[in-house]
Amino acid sequence: MFFKSKLNTKILLHKSKRLFIVVLCICGLSAFAHGNLSIQIKEKTNEIAKSPNNAKLYYERGFLYQEHLEFENAITDYLKSIKLGYSDKEATFKLAEANYEAYHFEEALSYADSYLALDSLDVRIYKLRAQILFNLLEYKDAINSYNYFITKAIDIRPEDVVEYSKIILAETPDDYTKALEVINLGLNIIGENTFSLQLKKLEYLENSNQTSLAINQYNYFILNNNRKEFWYFKKATYLLENNQIEQAKIALQQSRVAIQMLQPKFKNTVSIKDLTTQITQLDKIISHEY
Repeated sequence: MFFKSKLNTKILLHKSKRLFIVVLCICGLSAFAHGNLSIQIKEKTNEIAKSPNNAKLYYERGFLYQEHLEFENAITDYLKSIKLGYSDKEATFKLAEANYEAYHFEEALSYADSYLALDSLDVRIYKLRAQILFNLLEYKDAINSYNYFITKAIDIRPEDVVEYSKIILAETPDDYTKALEVINLGLNIIGENTFSLQLKKLEYLENSNQTSLAINQYNYFILNNNRKEFWYFKKATYLLENNQIEQAKIALQQSRVAIQMLQPKFKNTVSIKDLTTQITQLDKIISHEY
């Protein structure tokens, strides 16, 4: 019976996460807006037709191709620009990057190493090299390279920290202590209230069965969000999964109270109606099983 209860609660938790996923997907769509890149590529091609030996024009079109996700064409143009005498080291970096994006990892590593020899102070190459090494399953070297990037870069992003933590777990799947150290380092550098890092911290605490710290992490989200009803429900689900029945009942009731305190326009939304249904279902599970 307890197994069935855990299965049901996991299904409920999965449903409650869908709203977050939808929001993230909508935000991500903007990354694929290429604007007038196709027009710019045609214009650059016309320029090349008039000056077929202009190395810089090939580099510039290669950059446009890469932005347009045409990586093979980008690689061809970068190589052509170098062959024609384009000496800017950035061409070597872009070759490493485009080959990585085209899944040519061996070639990408070769160009990354070439660029590293040209400019060992550019922190970008350490991140790119780590990403390449990760895909080549060279986890230890990837960790060393990413560690240099994280500690030396001026403006790291939350996704950089998460990526670094994932590489650590790829090398040692159970080393959540080190992965959490990386997340906490990111929080110290970027900011304590970085949502994506706090969310990843919760995931790692749950995966490593650090129940008390995970509960504290749920409390963090409850205290730092105006809309607390969802987080009370998530906390209740987690508590039930860990057989903390009375505490789960309290969190479930807190979720109900938080809903009652909402303005009518929020209470009538689909997400709140769905949440209310999930609360009722979870309450029935608790009453039936315990």
